Amino acid sequence: MFMLKSVINWIKKILEIIVNALAPEDIKIKKLLELPTETMRNLLAKSPVYSKDIFVLFDYNNKIVKLIIKFIKYKNNAALRKRVAVYLNEELMDISSEIALFEGTLPLLVPMPMSRKEKRKRGFNQCEELCGEIKKLSGDNMEVSYNTLKKVRETKRQTKLNREERMKNLKKSMHSDKNLKNRTIIILDDVYTTGASLLEARRALVSAGAKRVVGLFIAH
Repeated sequence: MFMLKSVINWIKKILEIIVNALAPEDIKIKKLLELPTETMRNLLAKSPVYSKDIFVLFDYNNKIVKLIIKFIKYKNNAALRKRVAVYLNEELMDISSEIALFEGTLPLLVPMPMSRKEKRKRGFNQCEELCGEIKKLSGDNMEVSYNTLKKVRETKRQTKLNREERMKNLKKSMHSDKNLKNRTIIILDDVYTTGASLLEARRALVSAGAKRVVGLFIAH
């Protein structure tokens, strides 16, 4: 049985290579990367989310934004990730400088976690990858931690669940064993939908001592 699965997986990979060679998604990616900076910036500040401690860059209803997130989230496209990281970093610098001014310390940037099973299946956590790019851009101006927040319980896919179901699905699925006393944490995630993931992350971080949790998202 194991041998058969290995053969099937090998065949799938070969077919995927052939399909990509015949109709490469690289063409779409190339077009996205060729978008002028001004065009990209015109997509900024169009999200319908205006709430304290929730910051969103793009409107997810925009087709360009959907494509960008698709290639970052599921294809781990480095070029698009680096470009989006520039915009996220600009927003982060504004947020963190204000926090440092009024609270006296820089915030801690934390990626939205995935469970081990989720990460193993996908092969990467796109939020961790984005945090890595931001760290390269910001240097000592931003502290990043990859293990402050962990997802400790497997959950159902959120896509087809309503807000109440999402809240129940995520309840106590995250944990932090760090001493976060009086720290302000910025959670980085790709898409803000109902806010259920952010609320669960906030619960776990506040339980570990965090005094404030801010959410930064690519789109809503």
